Amino acid sequence: MRQGRFVNVKKAVLLLVVVLLAFTRSSYAVEPYSEELLSLIKLSPATATQARVTSLLGKPIRVEEGKKRVLWYYEHGNSSLVISWNKKSAQLEKFAFDHDLSEKGVFDVRTSQKLKTGVTNIMDAIKILGTPKDMTIKEMTQEMHYAYQNNVLRLFFRNKTLVDFTLY
Repeated sequence: MRQGRFVNVKKAVLLLVVVLLAFTRSSYAVEPYSEELLSLIKLSPATATQARVTSLLGKPIRVEEGKKRVLWYYEHGNSSLVISWNKKSAQLEKFAFDHDLSEKGVFDVRTSQKLKTGVTNIMDAIKILGTPKDMTIKEMTQEMHYAYQNNVLRLFFRNKTLVDFTLY
């Protein structure tokens, strides 16, 4: 009789562990486009071909053609990405990423102390701060914004190296 009770307790504990693991895994923040976004940032305009971007992100949901540019639109949940291609050269001109945050955290001054002007690059900033609220990447200049409860952190980069950042 005791052995049957022990088996039932063992099953209950195992079930509890499975439920807790499922709950904790689902409570982690999912970074939209995180790997794809990092891969896209690593590309230079010379290596960012339309075929390469399609292999990273898939086909765009919408394409708009203008006189000078072709715009590719991507959406994933509450995130959107727009890639601008030069129509004449077929080179990537810029991309703009926007993520609508449902919850905004409180700004932590200790985190900003890890950002070093002239040293920190875009990849480091994303590793430190996570996915930005929005980001615009051009060949020479890049800008990212992080939204917090009472302020916004703006990071400005030149050639993917941090030039300055302000909290407003």
